[in-house]
Amino acid sequence: MLTTPAAGRAAHVVSMTPASATLTAADLITPSARDTLREDPLGLLTAAVRVATGIPHAQAREGQATLRGHIDDAMNTSGHLVGVAPTGSGKSLATLTAAFMAAIERDERTVLSTDSLALMGQLQDKDVDTVQAAAVELFPEREVKVAFVKGVSNYVDPAKVIATAQTLLGGITLTGYRKLADDLEAAKMLRNMDQFSDVGDEDTFRDLVVWALRQYTPAHASEPGDRHSCPIEHTTAGWQAVSSASSEADDGGRYGVQSKAQAAKAFGEDADIIITNHSILAVQAALGLPIIVGSSRFGRIDHVIVDEAHTLPGHVRSQGASKLSGGTILSIARQAFRAAGSPSGRLRIWSDDADQVADQLERSLQVFLHGHRDGARRLTEQDAPLEDIVEIVKQWAQIGSRTLGPLTDDNDVSKRIKVIAAVDRIENLLAALRSFQKHRSGWARWVEREQPRDPSKRAWAVANVSPINVGWMLSDNLWTSVDEDGEPYRLSVTAISATLPINYAQQAGLNAQRNTYPSPFTDAYARSSLFIPQLESEAELHALTREGYRGKRSFDSSAHPAWAVKLIIDLVRANGGRALVLSAKAADGKMYAEQLRRALPSITVHSQWDGGTPSRIATEWREDVGSVLVGTKSLMTGVDAPGETCSLVIVDRIPRSPSNPIDDARVDELNERLQDRWAADRFVYAVDAALLLSQAAGRLIRHTTDTGMVACLDPRLLKAPGGRPGPITYPEPTRQIYMEALYAFGQKLSSRERAVEWLRAQ
Repeated sequence: MLTTPAAGRAAHVVSMTPASATLTAADLITPSARDTLREDPLGLLTAAVRVATGIPHAQAREGQATLRGHIDDAMNTSGHLVGVAPTGSGKSLATLTAAFMAAIERDERTVLSTDSLALMGQLQDKDVDTVQAAAVELFPEREVKVAFVKGVSNYVDPAKVIATAQTLLGGITLTGYRKLADDLEAAKMLRNMDQFSDVGDEDTFRDLVVWALRQYTPAHASEPGDRHSCPIEHTTAGWQAVSSASSEADDGGRYGVQSKAQAAKAFGEDADIIITNHSILAVQAALGLPIIVGSSRFGRIDHVIVDEAHTLPGHVRSQGASKLSGGTILSIARQAFRAAGSPSGRLRIWSDDADQVADQLERSLQVFLHGHRDGARRLTEQDAPLEDIVEIVKQWAQIGSRTLGPLTDDNDVSKRIKVIAAVDRIENLLAALRSFQKHRSGWARWVEREQPRDPSKRAWAVANVSPINVGWMLSDNLWTSVDEDGEPYRLSVTAISATLPINYAQQAGLNAQRNTYPSPFTDAYARSSLFIPQLESEAELHALTREGYRGKRSFDSSAHPAWAVKLIIDLVRANGGRALVLSAKAADGKMYAEQLRRALPSITVHSQWDGGTPSRIATEWREDVGSVLVGTKSLMTGVDAPGETCSLVIVDRIPRSPSNPIDDARVDELNERLQDRWAADRFVYAVDAALLLSQAAGRLIRHTTDTGMVACLDPRLLKAPGGRPGPITYPEPTRQIYMEALYAFGQKLSSRERAVEWLRAQ
């Protein structure tokens, strides 16, 4: 039986299959089949497939069964598995059933991580219940407990929601969660709404705070109190009004409750399977904190399974990065001054000193940046741009921390939370200062000028530090642990995704070759086409290129959007809409949307810049068959529209990132090993771009019945007739990396006339 955090300690058994309104799990797994499935190493997977499909004799797909067998092998040997499991291959059931069987047969515990809270929600709402229903039928004697552990900010904070309610009610004293909820519900008018921006309309925000308060009343004690379970539509700012970051979180003890975040962790202490997201694993890897693996609270973990594994190294880099600027100092001073309410004379002096400290820091960074036209400069081992200012910044921060310290115990809940947040930012400032001073192998340090979104705001020089080679962080802090006797041991690690770069194992600190599992969409790709336009005249070549060294022409990226938009309009017109248009740059995407609306007024054009949440915009497009959605890189991975809505995917050009300090540092480090600068550059910039291109192309086929066209409007991907390099062809090693993402299509087109005819024929 499955006990989830949402139900506290109450048991929850699935009796109805997700795919059938009439057949229960018991109907699908008959007594005659039960014994056979119990003895079959893949029996639980077979049973789960039957529950998921509602088909009594369904079997796992070949690739799904192979993947499951490889996961078992990795678990049995404490080994590593790196696998490319295409969309639709059934990796969720393969991974979950492996984790269930490790618990049932060997009492071993698994951490399963996925990229986002949305994907966690899919597991929570569907996949875990499916496997649980099958497991109950096959192994009723063994209860498997699954816990969902998220970051603290995803739960209602017991102190933050009180502070928000008090503010909305005019600062009344604490009278208990239920009384506060009742008073807030009955209030004719909410006060101090000016303190809450971007929280939506007043009535909906009131409903959110009332719901959050009631999560800490006895009647709702067993509910998870997390964002996923919240039935009230809310904005990010609205949720932040009832939740807190980990550094500011309250355990609820002073209010006679246990915080929902602590309750979720407590449930995970003896769970067989802990499901979390990459952000939590990334914090552990980047900071070396035993949050889950190696935690005395959670106990021994035997296996880690990472779904959507391609994003994990990026999460680790992000969690390990930090910034420092004069703007940061002024922002902290303002926040602390406001949090104090009635600041002391000492705090006023400290706040006033922030202007001088910020200016001195800005001057030091500006001197280092002087003469660098691109606005960014990496540090070498000898560089120390903060040498003359470091003690001044450190002393200012320490004085602020000591001055604010006594206020962290203030009886005013709202004030206390704000002061704690300010103190936390001061500590982060000191940590960034220490990190920036050190030259460490595998880390990048640089200074750049950041332009604010608001042109009226001041532009600051910013000191940055970030890890670049995170493989050792993952290996040391996640893939290995210590047992109760203090002896180190190796966990089994399974890293899978629909797309993985060819050098993923090295990036993630894993010792494994990349396995590729068959796609269930092979026939769908065979029916579909790939269009890469060739340049059809000298005039077109000149329009898309510029003259360079010795008269040789090269691709002109600034001229490409005007050339591509004509093709985009022709293709969308021929397809009757039903398209997803993806641009490498936001400015180009906005232009494409505008030109499509002008040229094709009968076709609705949605874009990610229209306003509203990305999920709402994607939903509107998905439901509006015949429309077009225009976006940039963020839509290359997060959009799923099976069927007619998306039968044409247009990528304007290869989504290669511009040169930047982090990736340049990755290239330098790789070059030290390869002694080949061009190869190192390909393994960073080209491989990352190919991964994104593969994900973009994968938006087309989301079901076995889908068919359509992917159009990549980048003629550099083509060779000239006879296999020779064209006038603007990518170097062949780079071209091969990009084309790996596009080989699956059954028909290859380079003539725009034939491409238009093909779309019309569909």
